[in-house]
Amino acid sequence: MFQPWRLKVREAEEALRNGRLEEASRLLAERGLLEFLPAKRLMAKVAHEMAQRAEQNFAVGATMAGWQDLAAAERMGAETAELAGLKQQFVERGLAEAEAYLVAGDPAAAVERLEALERQGGSGRDFRLVREAAGKVLAAQQLAQGGKFLQAEAELAAAQTLRPGWRVLEDLGRECVARGDRVRRLVEELHTALTGENWTIVLARAEAILELCPAHAQAIDARRRAWAVAGMRTSSVLQTAQNAEPNHVDRADKVNQQSRPMVDSYHASDPPAERFVLWVDGVGGYLVCRGDVISLGQPVQGSHVDVPVLADISRLHAKIRRDGESYVIEPCRATRVNGRPIDGAMLLSDGAEIELGDGVKFRFRLPNPLSRTARLDFISRHRTQPTTDAVLLLAESCIMGPHGGAHIVCRDWPNDVMLYPQGDKLFCRAPGRFQIDGREVESKGAMTSSSQIVGEDFSLSLEKL
Repeated sequence: MFQPWRLKVREAEEALRNGRLEEASRLLAERGLLEFLPAKRLMAKVAHEMAQRAEQNFAVGATMAGWQDLAAAERMGAETAELAGLKQQFVERGLAEAEAYLVAGDPAAAVERLEALERQGGSGRDFRLVREAAGKVLAAQQLAQGGKFLQAEAELAAAQTLRPGWRVLEDLGRECVARGDRVRRLVEELHTALTGENWTIVLARAEAILELCPAHAQAIDARRRAWAVAGMRTSSVLQTAQNAEPNHVDRADKVNQQSRPMVDSYHASDPPAERFVLWVDGVGGYLVCRGDVISLGQPVQGSHVDVPVLADISRLHAKIRRDGESYVIEPCRATRVNGRPIDGAMLLSDGAEIELGDGVKFRFRLPNPLSRTARLDFISRHRTQPTTDAVLLLAESCIMGPHGGAHIVCRDWPNDVMLYPQGDKLFCRAPGRFQIDGREVESKGAMTSSSQIVGEDFSLSLEKL
């Protein structure tokens, strides 16, 4: 009959054969079992298998599991030489991971990784030097975020001394110098604008600085002062103000009226539409056309079209005409609406798909029933010249705001902002106070097709074409 200790060893052997290393180790560690030579030999095998599993875990990126297996193998009495070799491999892999974090611009993650390595037994001269260098890179990043580039450059220089020839540190040093030069120029322009109390420029330069240095104290203070001087307040009463606008026409009772008869086709003598690009910060750029007849075609030198499309289409391919409450498309070359070829003027409905030539596709939209302003969105990959996100056919108003009925949806804005023509002039209406070309206005103000408008929660600019 087998002695009890032999039965335990047999159980441990079975657990080892089935890969249950923790169970095998637990069985062999029971009181008095390791006094027997077969148990000692089997524990050495389990320790070896545990060390190999640690290596496999590290190879697939399971770092924590690898270190746990390595520590368990060490407790079981695995050979010192084998463990030392594995530890060195794991430390080198950890150093490579830390360097990758530095290359990716995340020194905090690099320091965290190295601290974890240190807790798990990482040591040696190379490890210490990399640990110190990563700490200095993290300090340089924090200094640069506050605009202290001279100190940041000094930290990076110290890091390069610790790890000479480490390319990532050289690249970070050059980037820090270039970024510092850029911020110093912006700070000089900011001070000049503050001296002249040009609050539009102050706000623009402060925002540019904070994009590079999020914790820059002077830029934060300058932006606060610009906002305070501008007195930019928010409100949610735009629709009431819009309805009170002089010459406002209530079109709600006309939405379902039958469209007027289609008009004669476009003639070359028709004057080109006034156009400008509307840049909405954080949202996109939009080609705005003010005319009642809008031409679409390929941009060709010596030939004018209102909506120049970079595509293989004719220089004058189609026209869209505003006809009372409706829009009509008039083809000059092969044109389809909702997949069907058209050979004459056709009324456009909201959501209609327009295709010019072979594959230039738009979606025609009438986003707001109280405004005749229409929008053309590209379905295909083509774009206008200059490149914009969509085309707006401006009628009595262009509404920008967070709701689905806006011509330009600006989800982060708390209120609507409206652009509208009145006679030959353009106006902007927004809740509270805002600035147009550095001039403070209340609720509304006149602008040009090359103005800059800045409010507390919005910023946009116009570029005349």
